[in-house]
Amino acid sequence: MGISASLPLAGRHAAQIMQEQYTRWLEKGRFNAWGQYKRDYFTVAVGGGNTVKAQYRALLEVHTFSVDWLTRVRFFFLEESAGDPAWESAEQSLIMNFIVPLTRKLCKRRGRRNIARTLGLPNAADENDIIDAAVFRLVNPINMAPVSQALDSGNRRKALQQARLEAQRYGDDIRSKLGESMSFHCIVSGIGKEGTLGAFSPYVKELSLLQPDALILKEDSGALRIALNRGVLTNAERVSLIVAGTHKLKALGRFEMEEAADFEQTVMETPLRMLRVNRDIAEKVYIFADEQALNFDETVFEYSERGQAVQIKAETRPGDEDNGVHILLLHGFMGLFSFANLLIRLPSAWTVSALHRGSRAKFLENDEIFPHYALALRKAILSNWRRGRPVPIAGHSIAGVISDHLLLSVLNSYDAEIPAYEDLGKENKQLIDALRASGIIHLATWSPCDGPNTGANVKSLVDHLRRNTELDYGGLDRTYDLDRSGRLSPTYTEELAESASNMAALDKFLKRRISRPLINGMTVGLRSLLNNQTVQQRMLNSEMPYVLRLVGGRLLKTASLYGLAKEVNAALHDPVEYQNRHLKALDVLLAYDIPFLAIVHEDDFLVSARRHSEEHRYLVKARMAREGVSREADLQIPARLVILKREQNELAADPLNPHLLVMSTSPEGNSMARQITAAMTRFVNENVSRAIKAKSIKHLPSISLWQRKQKRPKRRKVA
Repeated sequence: MGISASLPLAGRHAAQIMQEQYTRWLEKGRFNAWGQYKRDYFTVAVGGGNTVKAQYRALLEVHTFSVDWLTRVRFFFLEESAGDPAWESAEQSLIMNFIVPLTRKLCKRRGRRNIARTLGLPNAADENDIIDAAVFRLVNPINMAPVSQALDSGNRRKALQQARLEAQRYGDDIRSKLGESMSFHCIVSGIGKEGTLGAFSPYVKELSLLQPDALILKEDSGALRIALNRGVLTNAERVSLIVAGTHKLKALGRFEMEEAADFEQTVMETPLRMLRVNRDIAEKVYIFADEQALNFDETVFEYSERGQAVQIKAETRPGDEDNGVHILLLHGFMGLFSFANLLIRLPSAWTVSALHRGSRAKFLENDEIFPHYALALRKAILSNWRRGRPVPIAGHSIAGVISDHLLLSVLNSYDAEIPAYEDLGKENKQLIDALRASGIIHLATWSPCDGPNTGANVKSLVDHLRRNTELDYGGLDRTYDLDRSGRLSPTYTEELAESASNMAALDKFLKRRISRPLINGMTVGLRSLLNNQTVQQRMLNSEMPYVLRLVGGRLLKTASLYGLAKEVNAALHDPVEYQNRHLKALDVLLAYDIPFLAIVHEDDFLVSARRHSEEHRYLVKARMAREGVSREADLQIPARLVILKREQNELAADPLNPHLLVMSTSPEGNSMARQITAAMTRFVNENVSRAIKAKSIKHLPSISLWQRKQKRPKRRKVA
């Protein structure tokens, strides 16, 4: 999935991917294609609508001369209609918005006579003759004229007969060219707000037909439509979906997420789901969305802090299950946009909220900022838990510090002993009960010990750029030692202390009155820069896909560089103390049997995967001793670690993409996002099912369905 600032930029992204696919086919792929037609021509089936027009415009602007359109490309159509006066023909849209301007541009660049000869026309052919010939050559139409004539004359029986004949002819024509699979090189379509795909809107009974074919759809309005069916859509080598405008989020989510209902039922509810029937098909789908397609509902949690009313706003995707799981996401330094994939991809039964930080922390002292965030998180958890809802939390990057302070909030002071559960106050018991029932998830979370680790990675990157040495983001070999009591202690205490002195200048600057207006001015300047169309396109075409999510300035509209500087300063102003708090938070996890899942990329530049591994070993060893088992797999209360591996052999110089995980829009990033959401889904469902069994929360149908799926034997692939 690629996210762009606007529909034109989404169209450019889609056009670029299509051009790259065409080039691979031309240079290599066509020699392995089935049948002569697919060896000679790059075949594209298109739908209608404004989103597809955006790709036409982008192809004309950027790829008119990089694709041999007249010789190598042939177009087909996903659908055509008769008897619907409001219908916009996909064929007419292709002709008027692409073929006509394409032909004119080719004539202007290469000469009218040369294009005429290419099309087998005499030199004297005029522009209209050339356009007609180009349409005849490029287009494989669905002929609805006889159907329209019969409908206009009131003869519906004849109209149906003509529609059946044309559907049969169109299907046979495609089979003769592409084979029985009717597999196009590429399908280009938009998505309706209800998940409509091609001709298929929710609850159309023909959605159940899987054999590739062209069929007739009878509309409630009396119109007749000929359309390529589900089997054709799922058999394509590539499906390019362009999404724009508001109210598309649920449709997008239904494609990505695990569902609580039977799969075929979800296809009926949201036809887009047909492309998610298995991983092989899903991985052929490319989604290009503009920012508006990712508009979420805003919810508000309210509480009182020191006598003042405080509101916590959150971007929320409602779940399908009343009083079901409500997962709370805490973003890192890069802001809420880093959670776009999770808001879309987590199970549809769940309610998903990405919490805003709010602006109050900008005015707090360093020692108050993360406790303030932790209190806001605590209130959000308790407001759900008291209504009987499971409330897992997932934090990314610096949100790990917030998670630490949340756990430590049950103590009287940071230096106090961890009390027994029975000795906790009522509200603290409720918080622990909520965390026990659902668990805590850390996504590439940061702790002060990662500062020296990042320093080592900076040296590796500098050496690589200067001397072409092998790049390594592994950082330090070791983060911790074990003290006499078997607890973790930082290996590089001097480096930790030194980082505090390095932050003194920033701390001093932020305390000056000039700091806030100066930094806010930088924010305004950066927004202006990112709104520049040239800058946006250069970033779009770069090999750093994460910037696609920053181009539109959505992040910068909701966050300030001043607030970012305050957070960085607060996290690093006393790293020795904050690192000690982090280690104590691990002991709180152990003391209260709170399930824990950590996910990190092996090449994370900012966060040490080795540190996470050392902490994981510490937690597992302590848990096994506590439960009296000898294997991690036998633990009742999980302490899990998922280390994501890169798919390519060489490590990219990009220092941010591995850390951002779910922000990536590259194919590898999408793969990572699926690994992340699968691990999160399993972890939460296991915890919630255990809580249901213990009668801590009520039965949830989504959990029962998930449990049945786990017991279902896996199908073996037949060679």
